[in-house]
Amino acid sequence: MTEIAVAPLKAITLKERIVDVIREAIASGKLDPGDRIIELKLAKQLGVGTTAVREALFELERTGFVKRVPNKGTFVTQVTSVDAQHIFRVRRELEGLAAELLTEHVTPPDLERLQQLVDEMKAAAEAARFETFYERDLDFHRALWLLSGNPFLVNVLETLVVPLFAFFIMRTRPDSRAALLLSAERHETLLRSLQAKHRPKQSMEASLDVSSSFWEHPEWQSEAPASGKSATPQDPPSSGPGVSQRDRIQAKRVGKGANIKTGTLPAQGLPE
Repeated sequence: MTEIAVAPLKAITLKERIVDVIREAIASGKLDPGDRIIELKLAKQLGVGTTAVREALFELERTGFVKRVPNKGTFVTQVTSVDAQHIFRVRRELEGLAAELLTEHVTPPDLERLQQLVDEMKAAAEAARFETFYERDLDFHRALWLLSGNPFLVNVLETLVVPLFAFFIMRTRPDSRAALLLSAERHETLLRSLQAKHRPKQSMEASLDVSSSFWEHPEWQSEAPASGKSATPQDPPSSGPGVSQRDRIQAKRVGKGANIKTGTLPAQGLPE
């Protein structure tokens, strides 16, 4: 019998299926930033148990697509232009520090792992696989944070940066293959600086500065909250001067829970 030269198929769990459904709903606009996701309601829509939905939401929280607010619920990640610019400035300093700390004790296997992630970014760019590219991009930065050896720095960067990656994916159309390849090349350049231990902090800051223009896009400015305030999903606008009809609709959706317009998952063939 002739063998088929293919990689083994990956088993897909029910949790992963639900994650894909929710991410697709976010990417397609069926779920908007700030929308509340109610576990029981979503489980009924998909024809699955609440445990599987809860596990999927934990995974989406880990990757920054949703945020759990104590005593409020789970919401699709929402970042305003003001929030993003504040976060970006802090990220620039802290990730520069992480790069500097990394060079004090990084090992050849560590650098090989970072190179593997860059290579996977290049492969995803060549194939124009947008989400896979940014997943490997985030993996690269997470690996770098861990290699700093400072757990407090890792925790802060996880809290600040992961939602930015997720929100970037939500708010942008898939980049062109050329744009993705350029981004991969910038990561390659950064990695070479880390390998040579040459001005790691400055190299990281220069790499990040290229992406800073996204957070200053004019489209964002109309979303900025009043001075000194930050828009958060747990405090949706509902009335008062300056609240638009769209804000009122959004507040209603947050209060009742957003509805994903999709059928149930097929009962047959689902792995347990």
